[in-house]
Amino acid sequence: MILSALNDYYARVRREAPDQAPPPYGFSREKIVAAVELSADGDFRRLIDYRLKDGKRLLPRALPVPGLPKRTVQIAPGFLCDTATYFFGIDRRPEDQRRKKPNRPKEQFAASRHLHEDLTADLDHPVATAVRRHFETWTPGDTERLAAEDDSLLDGFLVFLVQDSTGLLRHAHEVEDLRAVWLRHLAEADAVTGQCLTSGAHNVPIARIHPSIKGVPGGQTTGMALVSFNLDAFTSYGKTQNLNAPIGEEAAFGYTTALNHLLRPESRQKLRIGETMAVVWAERQTEAEDLFGAFLNPSLGEDGQDDAGEAARLRGELERLSHGQPVADPTLKDAADITFHVLGLAPNAARASIRFWLTDRFGGFLEHLSQHLQDVRLGGTNRLPPGLWRLVLETLPKDRDGKTRRSESQGRGLEKLYGDLLRAVLGGTPYPLSLLPLMLARLRADRHVTAPRVGLIKGVLTRTRRLHHQEDLPVALDPDRPETAYQLGRLFAALEKLQEDALGTVNAGIRDKFLASVSATPRAAFPYLLKLAQAHRKKARRDNARSVTRFERVAADVHDRITSYPASLSPEDQGLFFIGYYQQRTEFFRKRSKEDGDSPEAPDADDHAAEE
Repeated sequence: MILSALNDYYARVRREAPDQAPPPYGFSREKIVAAVELSADGDFRRLIDYRLKDGKRLLPRALPVPGLPKRTVQIAPGFLCDTATYFFGIDRRPEDQRRKKPNRPKEQFAASRHLHEDLTADLDHPVATAVRRHFETWTPGDTERLAAEDDSLLDGFLVFLVQDSTGLLRHAHEVEDLRAVWLRHLAEADAVTGQCLTSGAHNVPIARIHPSIKGVPGGQTTGMALVSFNLDAFTSYGKTQNLNAPIGEEAAFGYTTALNHLLRPESRQKLRIGETMAVVWAERQTEAEDLFGAFLNPSLGEDGQDDAGEAARLRGELERLSHGQPVADPTLKDAADITFHVLGLAPNAARASIRFWLTDRFGGFLEHLSQHLQDVRLGGTNRLPPGLWRLVLETLPKDRDGKTRRSESQGRGLEKLYGDLLRAVLGGTPYPLSLLPLMLARLRADRHVTAPRVGLIKGVLTRTRRLHHQEDLPVALDPDRPETAYQLGRLFAALEKLQEDALGTVNAGIRDKFLASVSATPRAAFPYLLKLAQAHRKKARRDNARSVTRFERVAADVHDRITSYPASLSPEDQGLFFIGYYQQRTEFFRKRSKEDGDSPEAPDADDHAAEE
């Protein structure tokens, strides 16, 4: 199903946009650093820098060339595109590797010469003749003729640029006769034939090794395999390598090329969450393909990369979705019934593992996204719920100033959680259950109660309650909630606000000292806090009588709704505690803004509630 959908996408893009489509069968888009200029007689002239300037960096230029072989340690030359070692026989390896295999560069040059001479032996074309003459006349390892060249141009892929009979320079890989020779070589290669599991075609060459997939974060730079068999334990009936899962050569090329096209750096049809990379494509062309990732992780123009008009348009649609309303944009509405595919990939040694595979109408995915935005949404702010990447960062520890402490070891253990979170959002399934204890541990440890963290807790609890046919948790403060844990959260917020009004900013307030204990064992903590509140009330009554009145009103309201302080709270109740705490804190600042003449929905209310 996955390979067929990718192969269909490859055919669709080649048909609808041939100029922007991935290369045809037998070719690949490689990063070229320079061209080897040859005279009509095959004499080396110079290296022409093909790199493009990007700020202070020089980046290789991507060109469609004959497909390079999949190499590990064996010698396997490419046709009309390869490294300086294969084209010139020079050694670019570290000194220790040179001592182990001193003759390897000469062997690589010899293999490249043999391939080019064998494929072009019967071809009477001036460009082909010049390439053959280059290999015949060049002395492997001749560094003197390359001494004047930029040394950095010898560390990437090269192509041939040949002067033809008219005096014009032409890329050898663009000559139709040479391209035909390459395709004929692929067709004549010794291959097992059979039925392709992807296309269903009979008597087609079966790919023993599939092309590599590049662009998955954390994967090998040389690429990974989606389908592979590397041990005898994985084989059956005496079949080796990918003959165990027979995929035709063209189908294998199609699905891998489509995947590399979706994973290319400039692609807008991908979304990264940790080391999980999700790629998105539709059965037919639609603008919604490019907007899918932006819906899940909107930058809204804040990083300067998004067009201002598109950012405003996206914000408006997300606001509608976060309030449970359908999209209004005609383009997005027209795409509602188009089938979309979402594939989640993650690195696994030399392979790409599939984290999830989802297929649905575009309208169905928007409904799931709308539900997610509503589940994690909190009142007291005009801001949209954060994107997935911001939510992911909230699972990491924070320092004293509230900045995320990111390290490779901390993120590595959460990779599966990130993939499960993305799948839950897109599939409309419950959030990962491990998310709740993780967020509770973060809040107790660093005591930064932020809107994204509380929103995640609210989302987990809301979806769990929905499975048991219970009502959803409120977006904003609901003083009438029956849960004791929720009311205790409100009471702790009132105690903290009373201390702030009485003493101002202190080095270690009751949140720093008691948040962990009061959220887990309220019976042991609240009696002491209520005694401490008596002193705060005396101090606040002299300076801010309104603060005391507000505290007493909230405290009385809470005590009217609870019968006792529980000895301990379950993880679900601890989540309710933090929701009540956050919403009550937000309500305090919302009311203060209203009294000061500001908008009732203060844009920064969540920042005050979390960090003041």
